[in-house]
This record gives sequence, structure tokens and C-alpha cells, in this order.
Amino acid sequence: MIQYLIRTLTDSTGHPFVHITKARENETFTVVEAENKEEAKRKYKAQKLNEAFTKSKKGQ
Repeated sequence: MIQYLIRTLTDSTGHPFVHITKARENETFTVVEAENKEEAKRKYKAQKLNEAFTKSKKGQ
């Protein structure tokens, strides 16, 4: 299934804009809430590690 990233921006006049980006074949989108890039990267890595652990646990 194709993934799309949909971003909604509001300019200074209050007019909303919607931007839709299609993921390429070798690309995925993940959203994490963070205060900065470093925290976002840590949370992303922790999320992927947790997913891998859960997946390997189901395989037992």
C-alpha cells in the first residue's frame, strides 16, 4: 500500500494549505512528537527497536 504524508499549514492570514507527498518505493513516513531533531531521532530508534522486539517475540 502506498503511503502519503499530508501536511496542513496555515499562513499569517489564516488561510490553510494542504501539501500531500507520496512516499517512494524505498521510503516510509513515521511521525513522532519531540522538542527537537535529536529527541525525534531517539524516539524513532526506540520505536523501531520496540517493533523489532515485539515482532521477534511473536515469532517464538
